[in-house]
Amino acid sequence: MQLKRILARDTRTATEKAIALYGSDVLIISNHLVNGQTELVVALDLPDADPVATNSNVRAVSLLDVTSKKPALATTAKTESVSFRDSLIQAEWVASAALEAEPKSKLTSSAANPEDARDYLRGREIVDLVRDELALIRREFRLNQQTTGWQSGLSLAPAVQPLARALGEASIPQELRALLLDSLKDHTTPAKAMQALKAQLTHSLERPAVSLPTDGVHLLAGPSGAGKTLMTARLARHAEALHGAHQVALISYQDVRAGAWSQTQMLASQIGVDCFRAGDAATLALLLNELSQRKLVLIDTPGVQMNERVAEVLLIDADCGCHAVVPADASSATLAKLIGSGIVWHSLLVSKVDESSQPWPMLHFLSHHSVGLAGASNGVAAKDLIQEFPVQQLVALGLAQLQPTGPLSDDKSSNGFVEQRTLRQFHQNTVPA
Repeated sequence: MQLKRILARDTRTATEKAIALYGSDVLIISNHLVNGQTELVVALDLPDADPVATNSNVRAVSLLDVTSKKPALATTAKTESVSFRDSLIQAEWVASAALEAEPKSKLTSSAANPEDARDYLRGREIVDLVRDELALIRREFRLNQQTTGWQSGLSLAPAVQPLARALGEASIPQELRALLLDSLKDHTTPAKAMQALKAQLTHSLERPAVSLPTDGVHLLAGPSGAGKTLMTARLARHAEALHGAHQVALISYQDVRAGAWSQTQMLASQIGVDCFRAGDAATLALLLNELSQRKLVLIDTPGVQMNERVAEVLLIDADCGCHAVVPADASSATLAKLIGSGIVWHSLLVSKVDESSQPWPMLHFLSHHSVGLAGASNGVAAKDLIQEFPVQQLVALGLAQLQPTGPLSDDKSSNGFVEQRTLRQFHQNTVPA
């Protein structure tokens, strides 16, 4: 198994490049924003005796090279008749072995260089994310096996079957897909079936409204590349309009990414608010004490070691509000990690709504957890903030890709469903500026 890194100007271009290079079955592991570009990490099967390929845009890392504890693993990888289930088990073992094989002394030795330490920690978190994703794939595979007979026994009207087929092809978690398919069985027209799907999702996702933070001390946390810094600037711009620029402050806490502090300074200068940088907990405590008279103080935290950074802030200010920032197309593993962190989230802020066409893991997550949606972003500027983001907009975004526009075909490239450009028109027509 290999991890390959692809850089492009946006998510769509990176995805198209991955498909062009490695085929339509390529497995996307993570999606992050790095130095203004989208970084896509994809997983590939390791060819026999194929050296690691590197160039300016693609870097391959062989997970099989990190350990030699089990020579039988290489033999298994060369066997042509390996089942899909065995391949998942093997890939999960490889990810675990890669994580365990890393020398723990490496982080200590690189402590003198914060950027190297961050890269090392981020690499470990990516391997951990791969392991979690593979575990979820195995779970989805088992659920699919258990529900195949039930789905084939559903008696659906001919006019509704194209919609059921679209549900089967969309990247919907199996548990949610079964619930949606069950809601179609009593309807005979696509319009009524679509209304049933919308009603089912809306009912499952009902939750109390949550307002954006406008006073006090609040931190933003989430995975790397989720858009926390830009979301912090959007919240600061919103508060500046309410209280004035002199009553709002931004703090960048322990973010050692190249260019991170420059980005914070640029965004703060555009809004007209003060920004500060805290490299450790003691400096953060001094800053919070100095800024105690401000109406709103926003703390931007890094994606690496999220739990540790949040715990440090809460130790200094126990009343600090915690807000999770996640992209609209975040994976199930990323969302599960947020809840599994043990942090009490005051709200959820959804980023990159304009880039998302697959919000199904997010919808499935919200159907199981009651965290409120406080706001969202639908652009790349500080002004692109949706102050009131009802869950119905996420539902509409997910259902938009199921809308048939013509006769169905087996060819996925011309199956009559809404294409990406139509989804962008959907954003422009439904998401307020």
